[in-house]
Amino acid sequence: MAVIVMADKTLSLLWDATRLRLLVEVERHGSVSAAAKAVGIGQSSASEHLRLLETAAGQRLVERNGRGSRLTDAGRVLASSASQALAMLAAGEEELHALAGLDAGTVHIGASTTPAVYLLPDTLGCFRRDHPKVVVEVEIAATGEIVERLLAGRIQLALVGETTVDDRVELEPFLADEIVGIAKPGLLPIRDGKVKPGELGEQTLLVREANSSTRQIAERVLSAAGVRVERVWELDSSEAIKRAAREGLGVAFLSRYAVAEEVERGELESFRLAGSPKIERKLYVARLARRPLSPSERRFVETLRGCCAKSADFAAACVG
Repeated sequence: MAVIVMADKTLSLLWDATRLRLLVEVERHGSVSAAAKAVGIGQSSASEHLRLLETAAGQRLVERNGRGSRLTDAGRVLASSASQALAMLAAGEEELHALAGLDAGTVHIGASTTPAVYLLPDTLGCFRRDHPKVVVEVEIAATGEIVERLLAGRIQLALVGETTVDDRVELEPFLADEIVGIAKPGLLPIRDGKVKPGELGEQTLLVREANSSTRQIAERVLSAAGVRVERVWELDSSEAIKRAAREGLGVAFLSRYAVAEEVERGELESFRLAGSPKIERKLYVARLARRPLSPSERRFVETLRGCCAKSADFAAACVG
C-alpha cells in the first residue's frame, strides 16, 4: 500500500506579489483594512492571505488590537524580505524598460535632515527636468531612523551623514561636509574665524535629536576639546536651531550647507574651534549591500553628484 505523506505548504510556495505587498502595507499603515485597500483587495481576502502565511510560517505574523494591527517580530522579518523582493522585481522591470528605450520607474529615497533640506530640492529639480517620467518618493528623518527604514525595505536609497552600519548596508560617499559653529553676530569673541573652547562654557548649546548624525559628531568633538556648556536645548529641526541662534539664545553646530545663506546675509556668524581641527565628515548614499541599483536609481545618483558639486562651491564661498 502506498503511503501518502501530507505536508504543510512552505512559505516559498505561497509567496506571490499580493502577499508580499500585503505584509509591507500592514507594517506601513498599522491596519489590515488599510493594507488591503492599498493592495486593492477586500479585507476578508487580506485576512485569508495572512492566515495562510501564518500557517506556513508556523507562528503569528500579525497582532490585532482595538486600534489596528501590527506585525510581530516574525512578521517584521518577513516584511523586510518581502519589501526587498518587491524592490528587486521593480528593478528588473526597469531594466526591461531600459532595454526598450523607455525612461520610467520609481525611486524610493530616504534622507536625513541636512541632505533632505539643503541638497535634495535642487537635485530633484534637475532630475525631474532630465527624467520627467520617473517618480521620486521621499521620506525625511534623522540619520538613525533613515537607516532603520532602509533595512526594513521601506526605502531603497538613503542620503545620510556619518553613521555606524553593519555589512547589510553599503555606504558610498557623495559629498564632503563640514560642521561649523554658528552664533548671533557679536555674541562671541570670534578671532580669525575661531572661538576658544572656554568661551562657550556659559552659552546654551542648541542641538537636534539624539540620533542626529550632526549632533553626535559635534558633541564628540566638543567633549574632546573640553567644552562643558551650562545648558542644552534640544530642538526638532535645523531651522528652529538657526532661528534660536539668530535671536542670541545660544550657539549651535550645523552643516555648512545648512547655514550658508544666513551667513552670507550676515544673520549668523560662523566659527571653528580654536586648537581643534575642522569638524569634517562625509555625506553618503546608502543602500542594501546585496541589492544592485535600478536604472532610475543610477541616474538619480549621477544627478545628485552633479548638483551637489555646485552646492559645495556656494557653501565654501559663504562659510570659508
